[in-house]
This record gives sequence, C-alpha cells and structure tokens, in this order.
Amino acid sequence: MICTGRLDELVNCNSQIIQQARLADTGVWILAHTAPFKRTVRPFEGGNYRAKDGSHSYVRMPSYSADPRSYIRGFLTLQRDIRNFFEFVHPAEENLGTHSDHIGILLTRACFEIETNFIAILTENGYYNSSNLTMKDYRKIELSHKMSEYEILISDWHKIPFKTKPFQNWKTENSLPWYNSYNKYKHDKVANFEEASFGNLINAWCGLCALLSAQFYLEEFSPDLDTIGFSNTPIADQFEHGIGGYLQVKFPTSWMEQEKYDFTITNENFHCTQFAVKFPYNK
Repeated sequence: MICTGRLDELVNCNSQIIQQARLADTGVWILAHTAPFKRTVRPFEGGNYRAKDGSHSYVRMPSYSADPRSYIRGFLTLQRDIRNFFEFVHPAEENLGTHSDHIGILLTRACFEIETNFIAILTENGYYNSSNLTMKDYRKIELSHKMSEYEILISDWHKIPFKTKPFQNWKTENSLPWYNSYNKYKHDKVANFEEASFGNLINAWCGLCALLSAQFYLEEFSPDLDTIGFSNTPIADQFEHGIGGYLQVKFPTSWMEQEKYDFTITNENFHCTQFAVKFPYNK
C-alpha cells in the first residue's frame, strides 16, 4: 500500500521500493508498508504477526537490528534467576508487597535491561536526542510500538493466572509506577527499601518481555536447532508463549490498516543493508 501526499524521498533497494510521504496539512510522516521499521514488530495486512510466507523473519535481517541476541540473553538470564527465586517467594497475589534486598537486585537488573532496549530502539532509529534520555523520550516508543497494549500472562501463579499491562500508563502519561519505584530504590535504597517489592519486580520482568516481543516477536536468535515442542500449559485467548517459553504475550490488535506491514522477504532484500528503515521519531 502506498501513501498519498507529497513525495519527499524515494529509495530503491534491490528492486524493493520504499516511499515516504509527508501529509502537507499535518506534517506527519507516513511510511508505505513495503519495509519494516528498525526494531519494530507489527502485524501484516490481515492482522497476523506471523506471515504464512515466512515474511515475519524480517526480525532476523541484518539491517533490522544490531546484535539482537545480546538483548535476548540478558532477559533469559534474568528470567532464570526470577524463576529460581520463586522457590523462596511463592508467585501469589498475597506476596506482591514482599520486599527485600535480593528483590531490589533483580528489579535493578530488569530495569537496566529495559533502559538498554529503550536506548537501542531510539538510537538505531536515529533519534536526535540519544544522550541524557528520560522517560519523556522513552515514551515516544508508544507511538511506534503501541507498548500500552501489550499484555503479559503468568500461568504459573497461585489460584488464577496473573495478567498485567506493564506500559498501560503510557496511554495517558509519561510515568510508569514500577519504574518510578526502581528509580527511588536506585537513588536511596535505605530510605526507599519498600520500593523493592515483589510486585514491582514482576511488572518490570513482564515489561522487559513485552518490550522484547515488540522488537523481535517470538525470535530468540538462538544458535540451537529449532525444535517443535508441546506444552502442558494451556494458552489463554489471544496469548502466545513469549521469548523463553515461560511468559505468555498478547500483542496489540488496534493497528490501522495503513500502519501494518505489507512486504515479502526475498534473498535480495533480506541481505540488503538499507531495507529496514528508521521510524521518524524526529518528525
């Protein structure tokens, strides 16, 4: 689908044409769906994130992201340690207020990984203010990824599965409660020891899972051979097993047709260094 409006730039990459147009009355930039934005997962026309022809493999394109496995590895290591911690604090609603120094360490690690991913998304997409970033800058990712709609489910939870939308506040404000708690704890953990709570850790962990899913879908970039597995855990409605196979993810469904992707992966464009394009955060 090609956008209407004044044509500002035409890029030809191995016969794959990308058109960018600025609507004269609004100044908003729109990208035709013939290429993915860097580190940005979106559904294809029809609403499916997984394309029948395998075009969702765009997340593996060299032009799509730099060193993605490093970001996945940080999450998998954290997830392993949190699951081990469940041996000491049972995953239950009644324990969300539990706090400790060890929880504080895990919370700090989770939020560090989240900040690292925020920076990578903005930097690789050419965001002009790539230093001294604040939550106001990070929230721009809501425009490109619809982070507020991502929902995470933990089925391994006491009584009923735990569900959360870690970035829900981004719909209306810059603030994220669990991230604010991390900041308070980071700057003075003695005065703010109660901020290192089990509930804040769970939301930060789920937030990191959502953020990685919004960049890489379900891809782990593992050097191991892909295998088909079966799980005894039932999948909730519209949820999918996320990266690492433990948390379940529900992806945004409110994308307008003009926001979805519409391209086919070929050997030529897969290896084209300019195929994935930058989201216009600066426009």
